[in-house]
Amino acid sequence: MEETSATNRTTGNTTDALIDPAFQLALTVEFYFKYAILAIGIFGTAANALVLYALTAQQARDAKKRAINFLIINQNLLDLVSCLLLVITVCIQMGNIYLTGALGYFLCTVFVNSTSTHCTVNGSIINLVVLTVERYLKVVHPFWSKKNLKRWMVYAGMAFAWIGGIATAAPVSFITSRLHNGFCIAYLESPVSHWTFAGCNVFILFVIPLAVFIYCYGRIVVVIRRQMRVMAGHNAEGSSQMNASQAQSKRVKWNVIKTMIIVSVAFIVCCFPVNMYVLLLASSAQKSNLSVGQYPTMFLVYLNVCMNPFIYTMKHEGVKEQLARLVSCRKPNDGDAPGSSSNRAGGTHQTGAGAVAQT
Repeated sequence: MEETSATNRTTGNTTDALIDPAFQLALTVEFYFKYAILAIGIFGTAANALVLYALTAQQARDAKKRAINFLIINQNLLDLVSCLLLVITVCIQMGNIYLTGALGYFLCTVFVNSTSTHCTVNGSIINLVVLTVERYLKVVHPFWSKKNLKRWMVYAGMAFAWIGGIATAAPVSFITSRLHNGFCIAYLESPVSHWTFAGCNVFILFVIPLAVFIYCYGRIVVVIRRQMRVMAGHNAEGSSQMNASQAQSKRVKWNVIKTMIIVSVAFIVCCFPVNMYVLLLASSAQKSNLSVGQYPTMFLVYLNVCMNPFIYTMKHEGVKEQLARLVSCRKPNDGDAPGSSSNRAGGTHQTGAGAVAQT
């Protein structure tokens, strides 16, 4: 797997690299996209932190403590850590540090080759698959899941996302990373090994999740539409009426499913280019000519991580409620001077009233 930047590839033949048009283009693209990725990392860290607060606050207020909320919180936590590590990684890469010794090898393996961000991004993909399977079992096989799906299984799935993310990225990075004249490079010497690793990576982290999303959410939508038609027929005949708690439960379930469908579609759209690029890079003999595609395709992957909090904010009712509560707590009353005693008293009263009204 060749994850090194265009800058580090000058170690082979500096003169030829400097006059190579493809290399010059790769350097230009890398320069601008590094700043764009850094901006995404900073913005994504702030947005994911805010959404994580909203999800945690909602979970604390939820009397039923639904297991699905823990999976969504874990998803958002992985995205937050990805963005934070992305900022650290890009800053180290832009620093052009001369790498030597054990510390240099550590920085090369963990940050310069983007292994830390790959671990959390892979973990986010695995957690999204676990979340999708959990929703599928709850909706399509409700009786079986109620009897057999235990909460410890959800916790195990959350832990598996972190462990699986590390296992799919870290070992290969430690094996393939090298230090050469102060630069960090990573490569597999055998073209067959390169193609095998790339193919397995794409199959495990893109093809399998894609198949799971299509099948599970397809079945979920069919089952829910059937349930809605049945309930609509009962209500039209007057033979049965769904009580308020049942209606609320159905609405919350469908809201979560719509949110996760949008998150899954965004993942497919943003991750398809980088997976095609990985396969093309593994099968090409002239890898230097394709180096220009590395940063644009990775940009889409990190953009997806940054998009998720906005999807939660727009579609997830619990997040919208908590963010609205946060805004209402900070908003001063009209007509009061900011900082006056009447304003503080009025703000306290308004917050309390809002909490009572929403309980």
